Amino acid sequence: MSLTDTGAQQCALYAMVGLTGFMFGAYFQQESSIRQLFGMIKKDPYLFHHRKKLYPLLSTFRTDLESRLWNRSMCLTDRIRNRLVFSLFDAFSCVFFEKRFEMNSPDLLDLIKYGLPSTDNLYVHKDYVVSQDRSTNAPKWMCEHLKGNYKKLTTGADGDALHLRYNDVYVLSCGATRTCKAFQRGIWRKLEQHVTEMTEKFGSVYVYTGPMYLPSCRLSEDWSLEYQIVDWIPLPMPSHYFKVLIIDPQLAGCSPYMEGYIIDNKNMPTSVSSSTELIDYLCDIAEIERHTGLRFFDGVQTVVRFGKHKYKIDKSSEQPSVLN
Repeated sequence: MSLTDTGAQQCALYAMVGLTGFMFGAYFQQESSIRQLFGMIKKDPYLFHHRKKLYPLLSTFRTDLESRLWNRSMCLTDRIRNRLVFSLFDAFSCVFFEKRFEMNSPDLLDLIKYGLPSTDNLYVHKDYVVSQDRSTNAPKWMCEHLKGNYKKLTTGADGDALHLRYNDVYVLSCGATRTCKAFQRGIWRKLEQHVTEMTEKFGSVYVYTGPMYLPSCRLSEDWSLEYQIVDWIPLPMPSHYFKVLIIDPQLAGCSPYMEGYIIDNKNMPTSVSSSTELIDYLCDIAEIERHTGLRFFDGVQTVVRFGKHKYKIDKSSEQPSVLN
């Protein structure tokens, strides 16, 4: 073998080693960036909302980031990546970077699995996420994830279980319970009891609750909206409150489905006839979206079909029963 051939082989070997090192470095950089992005997505609701726009910026090599985020894909490649690449990343981070103390924060993947109705002024609590409406100084909506063993507020003056959660009463009313008259009604207690039953039955329910501001027509045929003076500032009073349930069954063969309810925000005297049946407050999700401007998860179908005095379930979708 001539000296020229030997030099050519060495150059080819060096080039192959360099290319391999470059590819491995690029792959390692991609995976470390993806891991950091996943960590930030779990803490920042805005990154969670816009995550799919960020994926292409990190996809040097083809990978299904959305499936990996939700741990839906656990093939051999994923196992090798988790054991080898992430272990190397942790080792390098401990050696070359200062390990920072991270405060405990809720996992947004557990709180807002089915997305955000809007992205205005978001605040994350360990038990819920809330969107604040600064124009009315009140929340626009709040989202909770209830599991089979969640604790509810069951205290009342008469000692009966009210099925009212602390979050609903105090967060949405900003501490002024007189604003939320709907929460004092028996029908709202029935709704909360229904949420409790669905949670205990299916193991996981995502609950969106918020106010609605709809004008009413009086005898003079003028449309008006009720206001209340708070700290010398007139603020609109909610005319209704909505609740959207996304039942996420933890049972084999069951698919998620949605329910929507609208309850007017006023005290009903006993002399005034008002329906006490929860089904009469069942509504289409699109109606809530139309009046509030919010957008709920469109990947889950509303399987409840309701008429004037009855309802039924779409049997073709093989969903679990909604109400007993």
